[in-house]
Amino acid sequence: MTRKEFLGVSAAFAATGPMSAFAVANGGQPLMRLGMIADVHFETGENGKRLQNCLCYEPALRYFDERKADGVLVAGDLTDYGTGAALRQLAAIWFKVFPGNRRSDGKPIVPLFIYGDHDMGGYMHKYHWAKTHCIVPGEMDEIISSGGNAARLWKECFHEEWAPIQVKECCGYRFVLAHHPLHTKASDNGDTIPGLGAFMARQKFNPAKPFFFVQHRMFRETVGGDNPCRGWESGKTTEVLKRYPNVLAICGHGHRNAVDELNLWQGEFTALEVPSINYCCTRKSHENGRNNGTDTDMLMPPGEVCKSWQGLFGTLYADRFVVERRDFLNGLPLGPDWVIPLPSPDGSLRTEVRARKAVAPQFAKGAKISISERTVVNKAKKATDAVVVSFPVAHATAQTPRTYDYVVTARKGGVVLKETMTFSKGQFWADSLDVKPVECAFAKSDLPDDWRTSVKFTVAPRDSFGNRGREIA
Repeated sequence: MTRKEFLGVSAAFAATGPMSAFAVANGGQPLMRLGMIADVHFETGENGKRLQNCLCYEPALRYFDERKADGVLVAGDLTDYGTGAALRQLAAIWFKVFPGNRRSDGKPIVPLFIYGDHDMGGYMHKYHWAKTHCIVPGEMDEIISSGGNAARLWKECFHEEWAPIQVKECCGYRFVLAHHPLHTKASDNGDTIPGLGAFMARQKFNPAKPFFFVQHRMFRETVGGDNPCRGWESGKTTEVLKRYPNVLAICGHGHRNAVDELNLWQGEFTALEVPSINYCCTRKSHENGRNNGTDTDMLMPPGEVCKSWQGLFGTLYADRFVVERRDFLNGLPLGPDWVIPLPSPDGSLRTEVRARKAVAPQFAKGAKISISERTVVNKAKKATDAVVVSFPVAHATAQTPRTYDYVVTARKGGVVLKETMTFSKGQFWADSLDVKPVECAFAKSDLPDDWRTSVKFTVAPRDSFGNRGREIA
């Protein structure tokens, strides 16, 4: 990162206010402030040059310093290739910003980091392509997941002992930090944390006080609904957590857009998915989505997935945990704060309850569709003759929420020829910056020859729960 780039990003972070609107309106003394990021995927580079996915990490830490965070939680995948060299550089930046684990005002700050699947052998052993991607000669000779390197490198880099499951305290609140296990048969290829149930039983948690549980993989059938972008854990962690209604369970791994309301889940406990500060993935089956290598038959390339530096900032009060969703690239909020009642779920945040109360997004009065013909190139680099439907963004208002995606339909004589979904181009940024026209492509082969006169195109905006606003046609 050049000095000019760093100062530009830092200025965007500095433009944000010190307190959420909810906290100001409701008062109360903050008991803990928590910065949350995930999936840094830190890479080394030749001659000290950082790759794109490292540019956001130091400015994020400095933002948390400015907000006087008491702890910073990083929910796994600290490195991309799982190498000691990358972990050393990531830790060096932490201590550059927080020397001796202290903020710039001299107050202590607690690092709440865990290993993810990329760190613990996934990139090397499961995904196979680390050696072809790692550009620094010899870097793959020292990987975190080999032998005793996980513990040795952790102590070297962070100056503290490491264990597969650890307990730390921040402002008197306990954090259970469950590192991603090795990709072995015993750990369901890393999806099960060995010994977790017995470890949790030994902690004797106070049911009247919240505590935090952190792992990398998403908790099965919780965050993400039925479209989680990336895989859940085996389900064994979820079963353990159901015994603790006062747990705030936090994960990463999914790279899901923080605009998505399904990143917050409540059932027997409360779960929260932290978005990636590196790049986003999307739900499946969108024409311009990005879902971990799938959807190659979709007709359009993904949006600005690598300009989606997202994270969360939580403020703990006696009766609630207020979570701000941040567009770190531009220093702006991504949506209204989530307010989680404490110490246990009251049912108000259940998906079906929130979906029922939600008001569908709407297009502004006078919004119109335009049609064009052109050749599009999909993720698989296949060129297709297409009809492209273009329309304006349906923005949030005082009465309606931000749009999550759009359902676009081609009909002939009342018969649906094809119905598909698309995202806006600025979906990963603050709503005020999501200004370019939205597009959705239909292959001409899916339409009749007389489509210009016989086909009706309609578009409906949707929220994260699937509630549709009025169509334009």
